Order: sequence, then structure tokens, then C-alpha cells
Amino acid sequence: MKHFRKATAIMLSVILILSLSVTSLASVGVETNTDQYTVAPKAERIFFDVITSAVNAAVKGLAGLFPTPASWEETEEVPGFMAGTETFLTTASKDAKWSLGYDARSILPEDKDDVVGKLYVGGSIGVTRKVASDIHDDLKVRTVALNDGTGRGTALLLAVDSYGLALSDVRTIRMRLAELTEKMNINSITVCVLHQHSAVDTFGMNGNIWEMALINPFRTAAGVRTVNGKNKVYMENLFNQCVKSAQAAVGAMKKGELYMGQADASQYTVDKRQPYVMDPNFTRLRFVPDDGSRETWLVSSPIHCVGNGAAGTVITGDYPYYAEQEVNAVGANLMFVLGAEQSTSQNRNENTVVDYHEDSSRLETTEGFGKAIGRELIGIQNDKRVEPLLNIRYQEISLKIDNAILLLAGKASMFQNIVRKIDGAYQVVTEIGYMEIGRDMAFAVIPGELAPEIAFGGCLDEKYAWSGENWNYPSLQEEVTAAGRNRDLYVLGLANDQIGYIVPDNNYISMLHEDSDSIEFVSLGKNTASEIVKSFDSLLKDLGEKKS
Repeated sequence: MKHFRKATAIMLSVILILSLSVTSLASVGVETNTDQYTVAPKAERIFFDVITSAVNAAVKGLAGLFPTPASWEETEEVPGFMAGTETFLTTASKDAKWSLGYDARSILPEDKDDVVGKLYVGGSIGVTRKVASDIHDDLKVRTVALNDGTGRGTALLLAVDSYGLALSDVRTIRMRLAELTEKMNINSITVCVLHQHSAVDTFGMNGNIWEMALINPFRTAAGVRTVNGKNKVYMENLFNQCVKSAQAAVGAMKKGELYMGQADASQYTVDKRQPYVMDPNFTRLRFVPDDGSRETWLVSSPIHCVGNGAAGTVITGDYPYYAEQEVNAVGANLMFVLGAEQSTSQNRNENTVVDYHEDSSRLETTEGFGKAIGRELIGIQNDKRVEPLLNIRYQEISLKIDNAILLLAGKASMFQNIVRKIDGAYQVVTEIGYMEIGRDMAFAVIPGELAPEIAFGGCLDEKYAWSGENWNYPSLQEEVTAAGRNRDLYVLGLANDQIGYIVPDNNYISMLHEDSDSIEFVSLGKNTASEIVKSFDSLLKDLGEKKS
């Protein structure tokens, strides 16, 4: 017992030291080129890599002292996987017609006292208890049910106001919708989060870190339930509201036309990490019902929802909540999903915030920021009709946990992703997907926060990448094109799982170095990106396709 307590104390110390180290270890020099890219000198990078490898090995050794959650040793498949449409069509059926249904409802308890002072807030790991101090906005689940009229079923897309959901929770939602799936021929259920750093913790890592690190290992060893930042009652209500929202959206489906348009998002966002590649647009799918009733807008945004700061304790829906109010005021529904938003932040100034004042609070500027984005969406005038064609396919993949910090965190129940021991190593079981809407749009469905350069190209070369090597893989856009699919690629991020940051292997920076900016600290490992790229390529090559 004495040795076990000592080991847990060491583990906690390592985690806390690494959390703080990104600000305490500074670069000793940089090299700059005409494009303003910088990279630490080679000797410095080698030094940090050696230290990081030593720390990772030590933490991995400590992880071996802690009991393994029973679920990690299971061999049976976790139910709830949905493959998508059985066949991919290249053209729409002659008489095909879009149908869409929408629903939105609160996921917060009716009584404010059940939240404030009781529930944890997602967003950042800290040694103090990050408990909700107030509720500024409602939190919702919004659902779109979409059918292309080709007889291959309806796709459900849910967007939850949350920092993150594990695949285990997504599959719980799918299983509770099994009856609806069978009855209404649902071909896929995709659950995304808007990654608000100001929503109730539904992922787990923002609980009492002391209890998770020091007590949970004993609970695991005893075979009793561990605790983390997730609240069982809150999660049960979230599941129930997701099910009700999906049912209502399917019941509200109407025939109509779908249009795609875009607005400039570049002035609203800033990329904090090289190579500064971003999706520059808000992309809007606008559904217009034939009966003239309320429109529904589905919008992809490249901007992080961190308006009130990662460490804030006030519950907010962030900028999507206020953009929604603007759009609702002109008689339309609005549902956001996030794209490839890793390292993007909100650029808030007099041009991007309604009623901007330098002395405004973060909550006030978040509200004005959302209103400005809402008005951008309302002003879109470049709509093009989208042909009724919806293809979607999912594939289950496994990704090795090379980051020993996350391995320890998992053993302490700080997150509850699906983990299995595969080929002698612990791996996260997750999903990737590929979706086509109309004749011109393709979506990579990604279970985490993807570096945009992986999707769109522009990864750093050997001169400026941390490893001093090239990124020897095509972008996801290039893979789509090489597969003979002449479409523009978009990203549907944080979909069906939250596996953390996904960065190019060649620019996987030492988590101890300031240039990491905490990215690698919450990444599964340096080969995660290449594994996802290879899996996406495999998925594209396995699409069953036929002409209508």
C-alpha cells in the first residue's frame, strides 16, 4: 500500500509538471525564413525530444503499476456501429427529392440549482475543482434528419453543446435509437460536439483530479465504479434528450430544396500554429421546404468555441448560441458543426464583434462575436442548388496510445473512450467516416481536432517541421481526388468521439516545448495522423458504388 501511494503521488506530480511545463520551458532561439515560419534549432529539438522520451518512458512504467479497467480487457465488440449507406450512388435518382427535419431542445436540468455549484465544467485540466458558478446560456442538442429520396434511408446528424463525448456515449445514443432506426430506415447516426470550453463536462477529464488520480485506481482494483467529471444524472438526461430530439426531427421531415452558400470566415479566426492553414469559410447548407415553412440552415464553422476562456466556470453556449438568435430572428433554424479547427482561435475586434468595446467582458464580446457571425450567415447570396444525393460510410479503426500521459489518465478514468488491448498495446477504438452531399461536396468525418493542413494540404516540409522530415502523405483532399471523386473536401470534426489533437507526424512537437502550446499533451501519439490518413484512404477504396 505504501508503494502504491508513492507511485500515485509521483504520477500526479508528473502530470502536473507536464501541464505547467509548456509555459516554463522556453525556446533558446529560432530560425526564420522569408515566409515567417520558425523552428527551434536542431540541437534544441533533439534535447527536448530526448527529455520527452525519457519522461514518457518513466510515466509508461508508472502506468504499469496501476490496475487496468476491466472494459479494456474485453474482447467482444461494442454494439452501436453503423456503416452508413450500403451503396454509393454517382447520380441522383430521376424523381429524387430532399427531405429534412429539424429539432432543438435543452440538455440542462430544469432547476438551475442542480447545475451551479454541483456540476463540473469542461475545457481545461486543473488542480482546482472547475465547478459551474453560473448559467449564462442554455445548452442544447440540435438534430437534422436528412433523406435524399433515393430509397437508401435517412441520415441523422446531432450537434451537442459539449466539450466532448466519447464513442462509448455515442453508441449508447445509437442503441437507444435502435427502434427508430429499424422502423424509419435510419442509415447512420452521427453525433458531433461543438467543443465549448464552457459547457457541462460530459467527457470526464474535468472532475476532481485528486480523487481521480489517488482514489480511482483503488476503485478499479476493487471492481467498483470510478468517478470523474461526468455526472450520471446529467448524462442520462443528455441521452434522453438526444433520443427525443432525433425522434422529433424524423417526425418533422418535409420535402424541399437544398442550397449551398459560403461566407468569409477568415477575419473571425486566427491560426495559432504553423503552417497557418485554415478553412476560410463558413459553409451553409440551406433547406427550403416546399410548403414555405421555416427554413433550416446547417453551417460548418472553422472556429473554436472558447469565447469565455478554457478555464471559465460560467455555462455558455459560446458564439453559436448568439449566431442562432440572429438567424432565428429572420425565421430560420440554425445548427452549427465544427470543421478542422485545431489551433484556431476567435479573432475578436471592432470588425468582428457587434457593439465592441475594449473594456467589455469576455462574455459580452462572445455575444457580440456570435451576433456578427449570424449576420454574416444571413447575408450569404451565393447559394447554389444541391442535387439530392447523400452517400455516407463509416469504418471502425484502432489507434495506439503512445502518449503515456493519456494512458495514465485513462487508467485514472479521466476519460472513458473505448480502449482495447490489440497486438500487445492499448489502442483507442474509434470511427472515421466519409460523406458526400450533392455532386460537389465531400466530408471527412473525423473523431477529434484535426490540423487543417492534413485535410487541405500545406504541411511543413523538412526545413521547418519539428522532426526535420517531410510529411510523406497526401492530404485528405488529394485522396478524395485520387479516388476519382471530383469534389471539394470539408471536415466534420469532433464527430462520434473525442480522441484529442491530430497533428502531422513530422511536426509532432515535444510536449515540453513552448511551441507545442499543449497540443501534444492531449494527443494519442506522433503516428495518429498518418494512421488516420491511411485509414481514410482505405475507406475511400472500399466504397460500394453504382449508378442509379
